[in-house]
Amino acid sequence: MIISMHIGAHCTNGAQLMRGLLKNKTVLAEHGVAVPPPSHYRDVLPQIMKKVKNNRASPETQEMLLDQMLDMDDCTRMVLSYEDVICMHPLIFEKGQFYSKADFKLPWLRNTFADHQMEFFIGVRNPATFIPEAFSYCGPNTSFQSFLSGINLDTLRWSGLLTRIRTVCPDTSVTCFAFEDTPLTWAQVMRDMTGVGPMVPMSGGLDILATIMKREGMKRLRTYLHTHKPQTEEQRRRILQAFLDKYVDEDALEEEIEVPGWDEALVERLTEAYEEDLERIEAMQGVRFIAP
Repeated sequence: MIISMHIGAHCTNGAQLMRGLLKNKTVLAEHGVAVPPPSHYRDVLPQIMKKVKNNRASPETQEMLLDQMLDMDDCTRMVLSYEDVICMHPLIFEKGQFYSKADFKLPWLRNTFADHQMEFFIGVRNPATFIPEAFSYCGPNTSFQSFLSGINLDTLRWSGLLTRIRTVCPDTSVTCFAFEDTPLTWAQVMRDMTGVGPMVPMSGGLDILATIMKREGMKRLRTYLHTHKPQTEEQRRRILQAFLDKYVDEDALEEEIEVPGWDEALVERLTEAYEEDLERIEAMQGVRFIAP
């Protein structure tokens, strides 16, 4: 069985991804794809990972876990999303390092499903918005300074994290997507995670786009897609982009950032470094990037 898992990062629509996949649970089951509800694994999976650590889970342990997670037989793929699998929000920059726990947590995760093929999916996001958004989930007892834990923001690169993931889990494929692209790429992210082809009808592919487009535009877009069915994914994205250009909700694009020291110069510097990092990620060996 293939186990396809969204492992983060935080604040890249992980909850929305699972909601969208669960919408399609019935049709996916017809194609051998299981989408267990997060409640079936978010408590037990960390327990098994901590028990297994650097040893391969026994066949009995794996079977027990899968029995608890799955509610269907004869599936060829299982799709999971658990953005806290590496760490919780307050520990993203623990000891001044970026997702440092990935170096051992992900091998633990891989060992938990040792007898199965595994695929990691990870969303990345501009640190200029990712950091304030992630901090907002840390609670009142965590200061912004303690959250950052002394990390040098100018050295923050997603490509470095992806390189570490490939190093510690070399037999696990990695697919990456940019949060900012998801209004256009969301349907492709869902299809790639589930492994189903373009002819399988799936709903939810426009969910992210709907959050930044005017209602009139979404209504016209759905009508257009129904009467002018795109023949390829590239054609579909060109249609989405054309409607987005015309009906974008500018107010929905604005993000209020209220953290100490987050001035325009820093945002511009982080954004420029992020755009360069995305180009680096697109060229990385062993990492597939879902481009818009």
